[in-house]
Amino acid sequence: MARVATLNYEDRRVLSMRVWVLHWLMVILAALAAVLIALPSVLRQPTFYASQAVVQFDAATFPALFDGGAPSALLREQQDNLGGVLRMSYEDLGRRGLEYAYPEPGRIAITAYSLDPEVAPKIAASAAEGLTRRLYAIEGTEALRTLLGHEEYAALTGRAPSTGTDPAQAVESDLLRRLLLTQALDDVGPQQGSASIAALTEPQRQSLTRALEVLTERTEINLRSAEQAERASRSDAERSAAAEQVRGARSTLSAVRELTSYMYRQYGTRFDVYSSAPAFVVQRAAAATVVPNYSLLKLSIAASVGLIGGLLTVLIDRQVGILVKLQELWNYRELIRNMVARDLKARYKNSVLGYVWSLLNPLLMMGVFWLVFSLLLANTIPMFPVFLIVALLPWNFAVTAVSGGMRSILDNANLVKKVYFPREILPITVVLSNLANYIFALPVMFLVMAVVQWLTLGRLNFSWTFAFLPVLIIIQTIFLIGMTLLLSTIAVFFRDTTHIIDILIQLWIFLTPVFFSLEQIATPTQAKLVRWFNPMASIIDFYRDILYGQTKNVIPVPGFPALDGVFRTLLTALVILALGSYVFHRYSGRFGEEI
Repeated sequence: MARVATLNYEDRRVLSMRVWVLHWLMVILAALAAVLIALPSVLRQPTFYASQAVVQFDAATFPALFDGGAPSALLREQQDNLGGVLRMSYEDLGRRGLEYAYPEPGRIAITAYSLDPEVAPKIAASAAEGLTRRLYAIEGTEALRTLLGHEEYAALTGRAPSTGTDPAQAVESDLLRRLLLTQALDDVGPQQGSASIAALTEPQRQSLTRALEVLTERTEINLRSAEQAERASRSDAERSAAAEQVRGARSTLSAVRELTSYMYRQYGTRFDVYSSAPAFVVQRAAAATVVPNYSLLKLSIAASVGLIGGLLTVLIDRQVGILVKLQELWNYRELIRNMVARDLKARYKNSVLGYVWSLLNPLLMMGVFWLVFSLLLANTIPMFPVFLIVALLPWNFAVTAVSGGMRSILDNANLVKKVYFPREILPITVVLSNLANYIFALPVMFLVMAVVQWLTLGRLNFSWTFAFLPVLIIIQTIFLIGMTLLLSTIAVFFRDTTHIIDILIQLWIFLTPVFFSLEQIATPTQAKLVRWFNPMASIIDFYRDILYGQTKNVIPVPGFPALDGVFRTLLTALVILALGSYVFHRYSGRFGEEI
């Protein structure tokens, strides 16, 4: 500031005009960057089609559906179960799922989404029919549980299933006991007394049949899952356990189907979900309509967020002089380049293989993790080497940058005391040298991906989503520079910081999905909290989204990460960079005294 004060009026005016232009460029570039980050996700978003059907029911007949005006836990459980059943038949249902609305008492509106305009009405119709059955099944399941409880008590007391003068009752008792032995229902306990299907009222038998139909669907899903697990088994123990589950599911399915068929034959309990009844489909699935994707609105919001971020940056710059500092760093760009080159040369000095170690390190690390988590622990993640290496490389970049950058001021104490230069260069140099090492290792990652895909699929599965890779690298670099600026400052004043951070890094890898998926070990809420409080968890997930993808029919399909998650992580990285820059700038003047 003293240098500025010595300038004459004309020079100050020119400098002020230059800063004003740079500030506006900063705002415009921030808005443009936000739009460019959002653009791939917006352009790739698919066109969805929606269709709606409405179910009507008598609230007095089905009192358990709502609790205090809100859908009860029983109703939500049946809706979730219905979604699982429909996903077995309609693959793209998982993209948006089903939406339920309650426009008025006694009505449930179901909206189904699909990428195919002809499929959306079919999903809506199936969902309405399935939900209607499940409304009856809520009451019918309790009736079935009661019948099984009486049969269990009879079996424990030694009464044969053929007891009684009515042959039909003996058949029903035998069918119920067969179902009881499969343990198809939870929470079935012996109940004293006697009960029979024949003693039920007609509405109760209808509800019982609907419960059996729903149980059939659920058992079919369990059977498919067990058969898939059996096919994916790698050891004899796993194969034996899976085969036992398959036999159990088949036995349950056979018992449920026999009892259901008996109800159809003996009591005529088939029913039309579109007929007038206590619960029925009052509005059939309508023709599909296009769901607006609001592309322009999303890009406008992205531009607005960028503008706000740019304006905040300008306000901060007026307080701490970011542009002045950036200009100073730019003037020392040759020093930064030389120090990065020095670090890279020192890394491989007196090494026979030299640069080749940049290629071998990720391969060796991947081999160790693959051996432990795939062979020894029998991991079933498809193309696990690719799953690993796309996360290991950015993780290794983060760890080495943080660990080295934190010590950068202490390791260069003599340089700090003797020569003037912007002290920020030291931690930034460490990050950039590790960034260069990361980029040098990328060919190995693509080679591993190509080999594994060719051996697994017989073809390459590369995607144009790979073009998003530079954006993620920039976001991660911003985050790491902020971390190293902050930690290197703290380490100068509190030397124990280096030891504490080294220990925390060992914990950090277990909070970051490097060799696992958060969805495998955490609930959605827990996974969201981890991503919010650990930016590296989000960054690793983004790398995995664009390079590995989401598993679809046992084949990972690359895609773009969620736009809101990218913005949240970028904002977090910028906040950490601003905090680290502020702390470093405020205390860097005391470095010479402390080290």
